[in-house]
Amino acid sequence: MKRRRMEINLNELDQLLDQAKEAPLSEPDCHKIKTALHTLAELLAPRTTEKTSQVLQKAPAETDPSAQPETKQEKEKPNGHGRNPASAYSGAKKVPIAHAELKHGEACPECPKGKVYTQKEPKPLVRIVGQAPLAATVYELEWLRCNACGQVFTAAEPEGVGPEKFDETAAAMIAQLKYGSGVPFNRMKDLEARMGIPLPSTTLWEVVEEAADW
Repeated sequence: MKRRRMEINLNELDQLLDQAKEAPLSEPDCHKIKTALHTLAELLAPRTTEKTSQVLQKAPAETDPSAQPETKQEKEKPNGHGRNPASAYSGAKKVPIAHAELKHGEACPECPKGKVYTQKEPKPLVRIVGQAPLAATVYELEWLRCNACGQVFTAAEPEGVGPEKFDETAAAMIAQLKYGSGVPFNRMKDLEARMGIPLPSTTLWEVVEEAADW
């Protein structure tokens, strides 16, 4: 039976082979692996091409004037062309999401004898949001006052919140914007103000100066 050629997804094939260690492969998965192997074999097979000397010996009349060389615009781009894989987002926050209904080793809900197994690599889902380069958090500490003696009782600060208003990551971001990307302090101030975070340009300079002393 002649198998149609397919685009090979190595991550998907790796997951199928890892799954084969735990349970037998299904018929569609076996067919997918066989098709991928045949596709690789066709790509690696030596191709016979016409020698340059034979092409040059052809008479001009043999050339079809209607045949035009394929341009770059006409070439079909492969799937995913120009897109970064999820692994390229090294600075992104990773949030593991467990399946809501199935767990590792449980019975498959689609067949009577199979079991489901957690794959080595999770299925990535990239989502990008916009935010200000410098983000602010306002901790609203509850405080109570005695109506008799006037004593004030204030809630404790959350763990991990340092004593400084600007932490080291804020100072590094300001320095990166100013000296790494060439963003003036006034433009930085205007951007942050539009995002609801008022930061005077003189304050931005003072934060960077103090960080430089460190």
